[in-house]
Amino acid sequence: MRSPLSVPVALSVLSQGAWGTDEPPAAEVQWAYALVAALGYLPPAIEIASATLRRTAMSCEAYLRRNATRLDPGGTEEDVVGVVLADALMSLGEDAPGMVHALAVLPAADVPLEVVAAAAGKPAPSAARPLQALVHGRLVSFQQDSQTYHLSPVVRAAARKAAAGDEARWDALHRGAADAMQALFFWTAAVEGRPAATMRRRVAAELFAALDTAPFRDARRGAEVLARVLVDACTVLDLGLAAEVQQRLLEEAARLSGEALPALHARALAALAALERARRAASELAGKRRGLLGALRVSSSARDRGRPGHRDVLRKAVRASAQRAASRHAPPATATATAPAEEDGLRGAKELLSRGAQRCREGAQGAAAAHYGEALALFEAAGDGRGQAHALLLRGDLRRRQGQLADAARDHERALSLFRAAADRIGEALGLFARAALRLDQADAEGAASDYGCSLMLLRASRDRVGEVNVLKARGDLCFREGDLAGAARDYDRALYILEGVEERVLSQLRLPAGIREERRGASACASSRREILPELELLAALGCEQTHARTWQARGDLRLRERQTALAARDYGNAILLYREGGDRRGEAAALKIRGDLRRQRGALPGAQRDYDDALHLLEALGDGAGQAAVLKARGDLRCERGDIAGAALDYTRALALFDATGDPAGQTSVKHVLAGISRRDEDPPRPARAAVPR
Repeated sequence: MRSPLSVPVALSVLSQGAWGTDEPPAAEVQWAYALVAALGYLPPAIEIASATLRRTAMSCEAYLRRNATRLDPGGTEEDVVGVVLADALMSLGEDAPGMVHALAVLPAADVPLEVVAAAAGKPAPSAARPLQALVHGRLVSFQQDSQTYHLSPVVRAAARKAAAGDEARWDALHRGAADAMQALFFWTAAVEGRPAATMRRRVAAELFAALDTAPFRDARRGAEVLARVLVDACTVLDLGLAAEVQQRLLEEAARLSGEALPALHARALAALAALERARRAASELAGKRRGLLGALRVSSSARDRGRPGHRDVLRKAVRASAQRAASRHAPPATATATAPAEEDGLRGAKELLSRGAQRCREGAQGAAAAHYGEALALFEAAGDGRGQAHALLLRGDLRRRQGQLADAARDHERALSLFRAAADRIGEALGLFARAALRLDQADAEGAASDYGCSLMLLRASRDRVGEVNVLKARGDLCFREGDLAGAARDYDRALYILEGVEERVLSQLRLPAGIREERRGASACASSRREILPELELLAALGCEQTHARTWQARGDLRLRERQTALAARDYGNAILLYREGGDRRGEAAALKIRGDLRRQRGALPGAQRDYDDALHLLEALGDGAGQAAVLKARGDLRCERGDIAGAALDYTRALALFDATGDPAGQTSVKHVLAGISRRDEDPPRPARAAVPR
């Protein structure tokens, strides 16, 4: 608590904040004395009140009369600040109270923009404007060195007291705080290996160390999200947290996950056990160092009496350490053993699966179904359960595309039971992923969401980032379709966080010797190659998951377009176009160019829209896609009309009409004919005489 100011200093602070002078104006002197007295001469209250007076051009008399019934000069600092805080928020816009309350619920005072935005449930650009208003209102200060927003303790306490009165609002604020801690984790990880990493780790460490997890034990307050973030913060990122803080956070993560999230609960317990082992090893090492230092002090006379001297002790210690390191890093004897040759039947079945997936991508669904059936028969003859599960999974997804939903459901259920019997968690996760697509075709959005969630749990437990990205993209699409834009944004951002290589940069910072890390990676690769039926990327491509990186950028562009963030949407579409081009996906590139051209035309960037339409048209002509060409020609015709090029527009509309006729699109034909009729009437109108610029 800050001590009250003297009367002259209080008047000076009020005058400088409200009128920009050292003393109040003559007409305001009497009421200025009364105002600082009513505010108890408290610095935070006077600063906030002076900013409100300047912003609203209100007199001290009007301010006092409006708040006279609530101001108590003998009240506590928190009560007085609460009154001026509520008065200031009324004039700062409808978003300001939510921002202050979101900041107040967060565990520490200094919070970056992205974290505040996540706590308030808004995109970062939408949160910047109300935060800037709060800075001008002297409710929040901006720390330039750490790029964070600071809420003073007394304002924080007053805001928490005001928000805690509404229980539903209080629960929602804590759910937002859990999402904010997740955003903090991503914000910190995004710059690993860059100069800003040290500053961000420091900010994140302060927030995690100050976090009070007790309010989140209510399941309605984002306990599951917070539990996952706590485990990741202690196991993935190196924030420099003290061992006691890590132990507290991991214990709370284990408590929050409970029986609802068994995989996460197991991760928290495993991390606690590893932390305890590290602490014990450090204690033993310290003891050995003390013993070694004691031995090194042995004198030459003791060595003469038969006791080892310091050189002998040091030599033996170095030799023993080298032997332990060699035994620890030596590859296992079985690592170099070659896998036994596969039987001809199993090899043939795998080739049939691969061939069927290729035929499916080419559109030859009949041939693909025949290959899958033959592969299934060979796997059944060999008694290979996992092979049968893969064949059933692919055949079920193919039947779904053909509209045979009942047969597809039977194949998926059989595949899932076989994956579970073989304890193949990744296979089970991909089976759930495929069944979710089937449930969407059956209009069961709730069941699909459940399958996506279970699939993500299995993939995260298996550390399968490739599968996790594809499931996140699909679940984000489902959220977008159902109108849950915040959920879609979280899934797309998490997928891009993995795809952009942020997680790899984070994991590379783990304090593991390079030899051990490479050894583990090589051992896991050998193990996966021995038990692989079909490469995972090939399996996902057969399930329709190709160009996931580009499609995720495009999907997030669609989301931002729905949120009317057109500049950010254009940037996301640009990233998608580059990735489509790099991957050789001309159809995807053309579709993204068409969408970005429409967006640029809406924003008035007509030359850029013209270029996008031209590029898309060239790609679609090379592909022979008549329907796509017609749509682009129609859009380019509209653009040329806006630019006044009526002849060029008529040519584009005529070509589009011919293509719509060839592809049998009656709606497209009708729209183009209507536009062409309007252009013809415009051409038939006699030219109007030009009016003179100067009246004659």
